[in-house]
Amino acid sequence: MNRYIAFLRGINVGGNTLIKMAELKDALTAAGLAEVRTYIQSGNVIFSSDIGDADKLASSIRSTIRKRFSHKVDVAVFTADEWQRIIAAAPDWWGVDPEWKHNLLITIKPFDMKDVVEAIGELKPDIEAVEAGDGVLYQSLSLKYFGRTNTGRKLVSNPVYKKMTIRNYNTATKLGAMLAE
Repeated sequence: MNRYIAFLRGINVGGNTLIKMAELKDALTAAGLAEVRTYIQSGNVIFSSDIGDADKLASSIRSTIRKRFSHKVDVAVFTADEWQRIIAAAPDWWGVDPEWKHNLLITIKPFDMKDVVEAIGELKPDIEAVEAGDGVLYQSLSLKYFGRTNTGRKLVSNPVYKKMTIRNYNTATKLGAMLAE
């Protein structure tokens, strides 16, 4: 069995697309995933499967959620090794400054990283930093000047934003630790 991590986009945000994690765990287990474990309410799922194709797993999870909860949810799936490499490859500045917000923008297939980077536009290096990774963008923003950033304020209004889900530094790294257990 291989270990995977799935990220569900837009569930339990602002009172919309509500899914209880215990019910999600039960539905995914019934759909054939093993050792299903969720973390917090934002749609993070660690599981095992004999299926060796992350795209097929993402499709299966989407289908299960649509059938069981009547929600159309985008899903990104990574192997445990891929996720560990993503966390290990983070730039030195990511997660460091306590005066900044640190996120991981997880892209949902299909995507073109060039389009994602172009949507961000020119950075304001004194208040924001972004670096592309393997299917993710490492993002850090000044909390004090968040409203002036391009990667915070401007990105949300761009259509490319609909093809990503965001996890903060603490959640992204905690999930990495959970996968290593």
